[in-house]
Amino acid sequence: MPRTTETHASSLPLRELFAVRPDELAAASVAEPPPQPIDWSALEPRSLWYRVGRPALDVVLLVATLPLALPLLLAVSLASAIAFRSWRRVFFVQPRVGQRGRVFSLVKFRTMSEPTGTVFEAWSNGDRARVTPFGRFLRSTHLDELPQLYNVLRGEMSFIGPRPEMVEVEAWAAKEVPGFSERLAIRPGITGLAQVTQGYTPRDVEAYRRKLSINREYLASISCAADMGILVRTALWMLRGRGWKWRRNGGI
Repeated sequence: MPRTTETHASSLPLRELFAVRPDELAAASVAEPPPQPIDWSALEPRSLWYRVGRPALDVVLLVATLPLALPLLLAVSLASAIAFRSWRRVFFVQPRVGQRGRVFSLVKFRTMSEPTGTVFEAWSNGDRARVTPFGRFLRSTHLDELPQLYNVLRGEMSFIGPRPEMVEVEAWAAKEVPGFSERLAIRPGITGLAQVTQGYTPRDVEAYRRKLSINREYLASISCAADMGILVRTALWMLRGRGWKWRRNGGI
């Protein structure tokens, strides 16, 4: 799962965290429209698995993971509060571009210190220097993604799908890699084929072209077998602590 920059918008009281509106968070982060209009309906898969199987899989995975995820959420929240010396800094929310270009508020555990410049500048320069020791552990094991179960519950994300980018990154990628936003014909996911194949993607045009190619491959072959394979590879990726890796040529 690719890693992106945490923003100042994340410094919110815990009681306000889940009340933030996406348009409020995105007020200072307006993405440029894609160079060409996108026919979302033509790109959206029409298979029975996509229309019926994937929604059912999300429900099954939520029921199966929540009993384990809730204690983990509490444990990681406590550890993060100790590491950051504040309950206010446990979570962060960030505007991301979701299905058909709609912006929503993605929720994660905080893993970095605040950037000194703009969000896009911090992402462009790389995040490693700002990641805390505990944050490295969360990123390597993907535990920082646990709060996104909330986004799945809200219908903004699925367990499997293309990763949602920051607003600024989406605008940059859509400009540099024509067709990049086509992957947003479906809901973004907590994990996906590009995440378990390519991993973390830095500011590299060729890497984003590769990501587009992988996402197009997934959209063209979306099926029960493909999604089960991604879940298995995700589990292996987590167990091997590879949540913060980038493989230029792909491969797990």
